[in-house]
Amino acid sequence: MDNREVELKLEFDPADRALLADAPLFAGQKGQAAHLVATYFDTPALDLHRAGFSLRVRRKGRAHVQTIKADGGRAAGLFARSEWEKPVDGNVPLFDAIPDPLDRAVGAATVATADKIFVTDIERTVHRLDRDGQGVECAIDIGRVRVGRRATPLAEVELELLSGEPALLFSMARQLNDLVPLRLGMRSKSDRGYALLAKERRKPAKAEPIAIAPDATVEQAFRAIAQGCIRQFRLNEDLLFTTGAPGALHQARVGLRRLRSALSIFAPVLAGDPALAPLKDGLRALATTLGRVRNIDVLLPNLPDDAAARLALVRAEALADAELRLQARETRILMLDLAEWLALGDWCSRPADAALLHAPVRPFAAEILSDRRKRLKRKGKNLARRSDERRHQARIAAKKLRYASEFFAPLFSKNKQQRRHAAFSAMLEKLQDDLGALNDLATAPATLAAAGIDFDWPAPDDKAQRRLLRRAEKAYAALLDTRRFWG
Repeated sequence: MDNREVELKLEFDPADRALLADAPLFAGQKGQAAHLVATYFDTPALDLHRAGFSLRVRRKGRAHVQTIKADGGRAAGLFARSEWEKPVDGNVPLFDAIPDPLDRAVGAATVATADKIFVTDIERTVHRLDRDGQGVECAIDIGRVRVGRRATPLAEVELELLSGEPALLFSMARQLNDLVPLRLGMRSKSDRGYALLAKERRKPAKAEPIAIAPDATVEQAFRAIAQGCIRQFRLNEDLLFTTGAPGALHQARVGLRRLRSALSIFAPVLAGDPALAPLKDGLRALATTLGRVRNIDVLLPNLPDDAAARLALVRAEALADAELRLQARETRILMLDLAEWLALGDWCSRPADAALLHAPVRPFAAEILSDRRKRLKRKGKNLARRSDERRHQARIAAKKLRYASEFFAPLFSKNKQQRRHAAFSAMLEKLQDDLGALNDLATAPATLAAAGIDFDWPAPDDKAQRRLLRRAEKAYAALLDTRRFWG
């Protein structure tokens, strides 16, 4: 059976399971308990996964159901995917029952070579909820994903829309979040299984390429870009909670910066939405909190042991403040508000400029890239004679141009455009790195003073700064000489 599945996935601490089970949202319902064991299948080369599909056979009691799912749009926890289900006999898939999209993407003969790759073992409690004629299924899952002897735990709430409007999913999520801390889920069970299969260690998640179709509209492009930014933030937020690692904090902050940059790029189609300003304020405050720790992290490797030891204590306090901010109810609500706004906000449901919103994104992207290049060209002139503040403005302009070039690169996919993009990105990265190092030199004394650490930081006109200035000016000139990949 071919269905379109729309669900909101949320993560929680397994220790809160009892509290969650007693939520007022489930008043009068015991919930239906089930033990679900699902076996996932793929070819030796993981062709299904590469094509964006998953194939499983799930056992519930004595019954077995085969499910094939296709990747769909992910709006920060909101999964919208096509799925095909069919009863089967035993824990073996029916390869003659594959849907046409999978057949076209992989081929029936290749799919038939699929074998077991990992297993999910889940204790699920299901509540069916009705609100004014709209239906939602709430599944609370506790369990593990297993590959051989290796396993990873999971604790999820899945709110699946059975009938009605998706806004109901977010309303129910907020009710549950008031009782138990919930965070947007970024990874499906199959995502976790494939990561475990690849023996991937949890490490800071850098920005992933944005999947934008060449014929995408401005609306589709913005949503895909924003989803990618939130995914980067959330994956690193989870890692930051468990490790406190500088890399996780840095990449979480990068995810927020990229998201704020996307809001700026697409301002013409977001204008007039009353929800935008409070969302931007919340993201700015969150980025500022993480920035205090990041400013310390860039200094620590460059200090002598005694000063580094004292600054490490200050970092521990700043990190604790950042973690409190991330764990706060207001931050969890911010992420839910953002996810709902991306999916259902006025910017797309009652657009101020519907023609632009639904127009092809490629001309819009080319105009944005040209404009951001002009800004950098203007602000990057005569770097050696500029003040620290003016060089900082040039660094911000370079960063915004880099984010825009990363966002829109998939729209310019011809071989020549890809070569030009690679050269453009390399020069832009060099310039941004040199300007960043200059900014670190300029802001270090204030960071140390705020931490109460007396250390004689190198004077602004020292040899290191002059070397960085020469490199930055060279990178700036080389960038302007590089052919535009969007031309």
